[in-house]
Amino acid sequence: MNALHNLDLFAQATLSIVLEAVPFLLLGSVASGLVEAYVPRDRLTRLLPKGRLASTLVGLGIGALTPCCECGVVFLARRLIGKGVPPGAAVAFMLAAPVINPVSLLATLVAFRGDPTMAIWRCVLVIAAGLVVGYWAGGRDALSLLRDPAAAPACGCGHDHGPEDHAHHHGPATIPGTPFGSLADAVPLAAVVPSRRDKVASAMRHAMADFLDMAKVLILGSMVAAAFKAYVPVSVVMALENDLVLAIPGMMALAVVLSLCSQADAFVAASFSTFPAAAKLAFLALGPMLDLKLLLMWRQVFTPRLTRVLAIVPAAIVFITCAVYGILTGGAS
Repeated sequence: MNALHNLDLFAQATLSIVLEAVPFLLLGSVASGLVEAYVPRDRLTRLLPKGRLASTLVGLGIGALTPCCECGVVFLARRLIGKGVPPGAAVAFMLAAPVINPVSLLATLVAFRGDPTMAIWRCVLVIAAGLVVGYWAGGRDALSLLRDPAAAPACGCGHDHGPEDHAHHHGPATIPGTPFGSLADAVPLAAVVPSRRDKVASAMRHAMADFLDMAKVLILGSMVAAAFKAYVPVSVVMALENDLVLAIPGMMALAVVLSLCSQADAFVAASFSTFPAAAKLAFLALGPMLDLKLLLMWRQVFTPRLTRVLAIVPAAIVFITCAVYGILTGGAS
């Protein structure tokens, strides 16, 4: 009976996470397709600043205005890099946008009954991580950060070519060793589309490719998160609440495994009412920047070096800051 109950909980949790994330995944994929079809590379490279710090700050500013979730922002960042956006801006945008946008801020305020403390500190932490990682990425060659430059969403070579010509210029559009095949790799990535109708069709093709590419990763990550919720005893989680040293890394690990949407995770964090505030802050800050589905997406999109930086640096910033915050507040809940 207990096994059937756990299986039912697993199925419900998987479906809940997927349904929660799919609208944002669709929004991100459509935005990605529109960027690919309508935004000229030369205009982006001309308008955005070239300096590492300036471009990173611009990326954060764009993120503050973009109501998106981490479920859809990864491949949008990939498109932007392929279009010539400075990598520092794209990476900073990717890390910070899911938290500092108005929708997530409002959700956090509502979850904590109007108390702005968590919302403010959450923004501070993700902005700090976005600045550090974005500044680091800004000093690297853009295409060297992508897993396979030949299969990048926009090659940026200036040629309008289909798959055969793309292979001639850049080599075959495949990713050896990738555990998940990418439909986007088979889509012609035209830099110039001759008519409005063709532009719309191109945007939708790219949106469909990105959506299908990342949807399977989302489902896999949701299943892992659901398995954790269904099969890990509640007593194991609750045993952490009385120890600040264990509570912070414990809640960070929980955020990574649960893989919640950044526009809904505040309500989950608020439900841990007996946990120290520093632990809840760690959960809120790290989850949108690092979770299982993001790790799988990064592995498809970015080089191992950038993936390691994206995983390690935000986690270190969140842990150190929350530990200091917890000590200063005396572990108050």
